[in-house]
Amino acid sequence: MARMKMVDTDTVDPELKDVFEAMKQRGTVLNVYRMMAWSPRLAKVWAPFARGLRNDLSVPRRLRELLIVQIACRHESRYEYGHHAHMALAEGVTQAQLAALPHWHDSPQLFDAGESLVLQLADDLTHARGATAATMQALIAHFGEKQVMELLATGAFYCCVARIVNSLDCDLEPEAGQPHAFPPAA
Repeated sequence: MARMKMVDTDTVDPELKDVFEAMKQRGTVLNVYRMMAWSPRLAKVWAPFARGLRNDLSVPRRLRELLIVQIACRHESRYEYGHHAHMALAEGVTQAQLAALPHWHDSPQLFDAGESLVLQLADDLTHARGATAATMQALIAHFGEKQVMELLATGAFYCCVARIVNSLDCDLEPEAGQPHAFPPAA
């Protein structure tokens, strides 16, 4: 049960109404945004930034979704995982890779060098104060500065999302479904 009420998607608040209408045109207003809408200005700036991280960067979407689902796993964020597991699969992440996420180090055959670096970044961002010097050096050597910055921003943002939705105990929308079992914690 969510820890905060959700704002009605048919709100008359002029600032929020435009935000919700834009979301409805893209599909639906997600529960996390309905809670975030208690601060209309926050919802207004948050949604375009999240969309940009998912859709407008040079790092392949497949790697960004792998990063996001690993962060969701490490944070035990069922809401975030429920939304991103199907996106990861649609981008080419395999079901075997999703299942291996909690113990990905034990399945090196499932992940190439770039994927392994992305998973290490997710682990560092989740369990440490940030990416370690060794992780950063390896990321830069493999991806270059531009893509490393994009991966860092995406990873840090989705760590934030996981903490928000977990704090809110945000319910996964029925239409989002959870087509794939949430991996057990590591």
